Amino acid sequence: MYVITPRWTVQAPYVRTTLRRALGAQSAQDVWSGTEHINNATAMIYGNDLPDSGQWTFTKSQLATLVIALKWRRVNRDSFGTDTASDTLAHYEEIEDAVNQAYRSACHAEGRYWM
Repeated sequence: MYVITPRWTVQAPYVRTTLRRALGAQSAQDVWSGTEHINNATAMIYGNDLPDSGQWTFTKSQLATLVIALKWRRVNRDSFGTDTASDTLAHYEEIEDAVNQAYRSACHAEGRYWM
């Protein structure tokens, strides 16, 4: 299990919204390549995996699901047509980086490294 602790109140809603949008775009854009990620995303949205406060605990598979969705969101951020304040955007990027780091650590623990 891997733990991430969001530091700002905007981070949990941002991640949940990202998962919802990625699920909505799945049929047209193939955000994820397998049903495991789709099932993970659905469970994280409707379960209690992403509370507004406190720690988030994930499996490596859930982290992979989040990494893919957050990368997709970052690439498509401008196409959603919202003007996000720079300080809020910094909080979004902070949680994206925390998820990426947790996933990287999970892979390193298995002896898998990348640049």
